[in-house]
Amino acid sequence: MEFAEIFGWDIDWANDIRKGDRFGVVFEEQVVEGEKVRDGEILAAEFVNQGKTYRAIRFATPDGKVNYYTDTGEGMRKAFIRTPVDFRRISSRFQPQRFHPVLGVKRPHRGVDFAAAVGTPVKASGDGKVIELGWKGGYGNAIVIDHGRTYSTLYGHLSKFASRLKLGDRVRQGQVIGYVGATGLATGPHLHYEFRINGVHRDPLTVKLPNSEPVPKAYMAAFKKQTTQLLAQLEQANKLALESSGTETPTSNN
Repeated sequence: MEFAEIFGWDIDWANDIRKGDRFGVVFEEQVVEGEKVRDGEILAAEFVNQGKTYRAIRFATPDGKVNYYTDTGEGMRKAFIRTPVDFRRISSRFQPQRFHPVLGVKRPHRGVDFAAAVGTPVKASGDGKVIELGWKGGYGNAIVIDHGRTYSTLYGHLSKFASRLKLGDRVRQGQVIGYVGATGLATGPHLHYEFRINGVHRDPLTVKLPNSEPVPKAYMAAFKKQTTQLLAQLEQANKLALESSGTETPTSNN
């Protein structure tokens, strides 16, 4: 689950996985008197998805801040979570025209519907400020968050809001803001999620998400040295695994 979380901004684990995908992990083991007591932190990880290679390196700055970065120093953590709820399936995608199941007419579907059980927690997809909270017509119980830098998101058909959440509150990425429901114009329980840039709706599943901060320039040399060592361990592990399986080393598109 930690591995999945590291790559969660780049990989849609419900839809992107294909036969032939590969992964590798370098992680710590905590040992007491020669006996392993538990697994430690993931230090480096690699996931090859549909021929494209994603790598993550754990790096701590001298002031104690720990993050995961790509092997070139870009932040793995994106400014937004692509799917803000644990869902069963996507019941309706972003579409220019869709037959509305309640109204019985064609109209644009400017978001994505994630089918999930009533009461499933809904998370803020990014840091921001709650600018709307309450009943919003066909959206039912809804929340709109302003993320600054031209971005905003909407969460509709909620059964209820998070306790003590109120208009004007600042929220953090991953913070629970409400719970899945079927309020408003909904035929069943789901989260309706919209992503807007300068007020224009974009497909939440395909829109390019901005990265978080890269490795600070002052620490780039130390990061590169650590990265070289960890990637060498990953490559060696991959080579041994492929040799043991009788598979030739594949060519990856980075």
